[in-house]
Amino acid sequence: MNRGAAADHGGDRSAAGSRVVGLLGPTGVGKTAVALELARLFDVRVISCDSMQVYSGFPVLTNQPSAAELAVVRHELVGFVPPDESFSAMQYAGLARPLIAEDLTRVGRALLVGGTGLYMRAALAPLAAPVEADPSLRAELEARAAAEGPGALHAELAARDPDAALRIAPRNVRRVVRALETVLLTGRAWSGRDDLWAPDYDHPTTVVGLVMERAELYRRIDARASAIVAGGAVEEVRRFREEVGSTAGAPGGPGIRSAIGYPEICAHLDGERSLDETVALVAAATRRYARRQLTWLRKLRDAVIIDVQGRDPRGVAEQVADLVS
Repeated sequence: MNRGAAADHGGDRSAAGSRVVGLLGPTGVGKTAVALELARLFDVRVISCDSMQVYSGFPVLTNQPSAAELAVVRHELVGFVPPDESFSAMQYAGLARPLIAEDLTRVGRALLVGGTGLYMRAALAPLAAPVEADPSLRAELEARAAAEGPGALHAELAARDPDAALRIAPRNVRRVVRALETVLLTGRAWSGRDDLWAPDYDHPTTVVGLVMERAELYRRIDARASAIVAGGAVEEVRRFREEVGSTAGAPGGPGIRSAIGYPEICAHLDGERSLDETVALVAAATRRYARRQLTWLRKLRDAVIIDVQGRDPRGVAEQVADLVS
């Protein structure tokens, strides 16, 4: 785990008013800046809720906290999973829940921050037991994806569960396979789970969603895509593919291979796209993901939505702190 640096805070300040704060929002909205201010106000670390930032070796591609940010506030659950391994929401929850309990005991607050709603949901309350996997069916679906292309499986998912297809990118073969496997095994929609955001929280919890005007959000996403591609992500992908080989490093598989930007950069490294085209494709994929994040956020009946357009992160953090005081 990447724990960064933090001052040593002693004592047990837990009380009846202890509370977990979950800070959600689309990519580019400014969660990190608000989280740093909020962590200092609460005197806590940041527990990251990002399904791709867990992987090691890809700090640029997954936009992990910078060395300067880590020097200000300790971050947990960042950069500790080998990039070629699968990692699930259940595994994440098993690590996050003890951290939450520790912080509640120590200071009466815990702070979860990220853009992966399912991970945060899993950390805040138990999820329903997952459907038992059928290895033969999964192997059949994966073979079809390899032979027919990921679009074929995504089209079948769209026919059987349109809402799931809207929420899962066609290139994310792993999630398409899992969703289609669930539909075929249960006869129920993967997207129809009723436990996702109607939870009985483990602890008193306030979920806060940060939003801003769509044009400004997209401008930030475009700038981030350019910075990621120019700032070292291409070398991260190149190095990984050289280490694991072309087959094991093919886009769409488990681990980092499902990250936004990975398939686009692979295409660039294979000579199929220029660097400028790669930036544009990464930005487009990120905008699609941000729309899915906003769709998820709109489904949270108990979330407090804060428009951060043009606002100072410190002021937003103080507003959140006031909400839970």
